[in-house]
Amino acid sequence: MLFGLMFQNKQTCLQYFTGEPKQLDFIDTWKLEQNKTGAEMLVTLYILVSMVGVRSATVSILTDEITQNRTNPIINEISAKNVDVFRQLLNQETIIRINLVKNVHALMKDMLTLQEKSAETEGKISRLKTTTDDEISGLKKQIEFLKVENTALKNKTAVDEKEIMILKENLENVSNTLTDVKVEVRFLSITVFGMNDDFKEIDERFRELENSTKEIEDEVRMNDKSNAATLSDLEKRHLALIDDLKNITSSLQADIGEYETNQLKISATISSLELFRINQTLTKCDPKQKVAFTAGVTSDSSTWNSGTLIFNSVILNIGNGYNPSTGVFTSPVAGTYVFYVTAVEYNKQFLNVDIVLNSASKVRTYSHNSAAYQTGTNMVVLNLQKGDSVWVKHSSGTGYHTHSVPLTTFTGFQIG
Repeated sequence: MLFGLMFQNKQTCLQYFTGEPKQLDFIDTWKLEQNKTGAEMLVTLYILVSMVGVRSATVSILTDEITQNRTNPIINEISAKNVDVFRQLLNQETIIRINLVKNVHALMKDMLTLQEKSAETEGKISRLKTTTDDEISGLKKQIEFLKVENTALKNKTAVDEKEIMILKENLENVSNTLTDVKVEVRFLSITVFGMNDDFKEIDERFRELENSTKEIEDEVRMNDKSNAATLSDLEKRHLALIDDLKNITSSLQADIGEYETNQLKISATISSLELFRINQTLTKCDPKQKVAFTAGVTSDSSTWNSGTLIFNSVILNIGNGYNPSTGVFTSPVAGTYVFYVTAVEYNKQFLNVDIVLNSASKVRTYSHNSAAYQTGTNMVVLNLQKGDSVWVKHSSGTGYHTHSVPLTTFTGFQIG
C-alpha cells in the first residue's frame, strides 16, 4: 500500500528517478514536484517506523536474549501508536493530494480559458489592424483631395479679389444714382397714397352692394305672397348676386393684402436707402468716426416672445460699445447716434420689436403675417450721454427668422 501511494503516477516518477529526458509542460512539472514531495514524505515516515522497530528489538537483545513478558506488550503498544500516527499522516497526505489535484484541474481550466481569450484577442487585434489600415488609406485619400481643393480655393481667392476691386468701383457709382432712386421712391410714395384713395372707393362700393342686397331681400319678401314664380327667380338672382359679392369681396381682400404688403416693402426699401445714404454721407464727411457697430443673429427661433433680442454675432464693434452677451449698446462717449434694426418674422408669425433708450421705447418695426418671412425695419437718431443704453426688445408676436449670414440685424453709429 505504501509503495502504491508513492508511485501513483508511474511514468512521472520513473522519469524523475531514472532521469529519462522528456519535454514537460507546466502541469507535468507541478505533478512531478508533488509526487516527489509525497514520496519523500512517505519514505521518511517508513524510515522512522523502522527505526522505532529496531530500537524495540534492540531492547529485547540487550536483555541477554531473555525474552521478558513486559517487552512484547511495550513493542506492540509502540507499534500500534506508530501505526495510528502513520495512518493519520497518510490520511492528511491523501487529503492534501486530493486538494492539490483539484487545484491542478482548476488551473488547467483557467489556462484553457486564457488560451481561448488570447486567441480571441489576437483575432480582434488583427481585425483592428485591418480596419486601421483601411481608415489610414481613406484618410490619405482625403488629404490628397483636400490638397487639390485647397489649390482650387487659392485660385478662386485670386478671382474673388478681382471681383472685390470691381465691386469697389461700382460702389463709387452708387452715389451718382442715389438721386434717381430718391425720385423713384417719392413717386412710389405718391402711388401708395393713391392706393389709399382706391381703398376708400372700394369700401364705398362694398357698402353700396350691401345696401342693394338688403333692398333686393326686402323686395323679395314683399313679392313672395303675390308671385311664387317671381320669387323663385328673384331668389336665384339673389344667390347669384351674393356669390358675385363674395367673389368681389375675396378679390378686394386679396388686393388689400397685396397693397399692404407692397406698402410695407416700399417702407422697408425707403428706410434701407435712407440708411445707405446716411452711411455714404458719413463715410465722406467723418472718416475719423470712433463709435460704430453691427451685429446679427445666425439661428432661427420659433418661440422667442419676450425680453431683449440678443444679436450674438458681431460683424463690427468700433469703440466696444456693443455687448454681444447682453445685446445692449452702452454709449462710450456723448453724442448723436443713428440706430437701425431689421427683423424678419418666422413663417407667418407676425413680429414687432422696439428700439429702446434706457427702458423707453423710441421706434417700432412691423412684420405682418399675410405672407411668410415678412421684414420689418426702422431707424432712429438719438442724442446720448455717456453711459446711456440702447437695445432691441420684444413688443409683440413670436419668433424671428435669419440665416448663417444674418438677416435679422442691429446697427448703430455716431454721427456727431
